[in-house]
This record gives sequence, structure tokens and C-alpha cells, in this order.
Amino acid sequence: MNELVDRFNAVPLGQKMIILVLLMALVFVGFFIGVYQPITEETRDLEERANSLQREVDSLQRVKANQTQVLAELDELTQRLTVAQEQLPERAEIPNLLQRIHGQAQTVGLSIERFRRNADVERSDFVEIPVEMELVGTFDEVVNFFYFVGRMTRIVNVREITIRRTDSGLSPEGTLAVSAQATTYRWNPR
Repeated sequence: MNELVDRFNAVPLGQKMIILVLLMALVFVGFFIGVYQPITEETRDLEERANSLQREVDSLQRVKANQTQVLAELDELTQRLTVAQEQLPERAEIPNLLQRIHGQAQTVGLSIERFRRNADVERSDFVEIPVEMELVGTFDEVVNFFYFVGRMTRIVNVREITIRRTDSGLSPEGTLAVSAQATTYRWNPR
């Protein structure tokens, strides 16, 4: 080791400065390549990952904000589907319909003399279910009955209405015999 120091002391001062500058440059290059550059690359990678995660968080927040709107739309569509299924069910449900119509007739004071289901008529997306009815009651009772039938949630059309008096004379309390064809519908899923 002494020999190395003696050789270094024998070198002129100008060359010592050049060797010192070269050693410092070597240390700087080693630091740059070995320490600074890997840390810089890792920092850049972490910043890119952080930006990517932030974009993902922003996207999820937009989805979360839309979730409330989507759930509200889903609830509205479910309610609309329920109403549509009440208006146009998949099954004929004639006993239930009979009970409702009979209940409406009793509510307004009419008596149902005949209620007969005719053959179903298939259409492209639905099936018509015609029902013949004969009712007896006053004019007000008949009008109220048709009004209530028209306001039912299930679609019911009343056609071919024939009205005749059951008793002679023009008394306002007279009863009417009404025959009509009520048609309800059911959905025809093919």
C-alpha cells in the first residue's frame, strides 16, 4: 500500500487533478446508472400506475353515480311491467275476471242473468277472450257498471250492446235488459 502512495506522490500535480476529475466522473456515472436512473424509472412507473388507478377510481365513481339512476329506472320499468301484466296477463284468469265484474255489478245494483265465455280468438301477439253477458238494472246502474268496467286495470272492451226495456211504459224507474259482448285479452307468448 505504501508503494501505491509513493507512486501517487510521484505523479505531477496536473495529472493528479486529471485522475481526481476522472474518479469523480466515474463515481457520478456509477451513481447515475446504479442509483438515480432506477429510482427515476420506478418513480415514473409508480406515477403511471397511480394515474391508471385514479382513472379507474373516477370510472367507478361515475358508475356509482349512475347506479342510483339505473336502479330508479329499473324500479320504474318493473312497475310498468306489473301494470302491463295486469292489463294483459299471460293466462285467461276468467274466474278472477268474473269475480271482479260480478262484484262491480253488485256494487252498482245490477243483476247478471248470463255470463258465457265464447271461443278464444288468437291474434299475432295476444288472444281475445270474448264473453257474452246479459244484465238487468236501471239506466243509472248500467251506466255506472260500464264506467267501472272501463276503469278496471285489466283491458276489457264492451261491444255489441243491445238495450231493451223489460217493462212497458216510460217510467224513469223502469228496468233495462242489456246484452253485450265483453272482450278481454291475454298475452300470447310464442
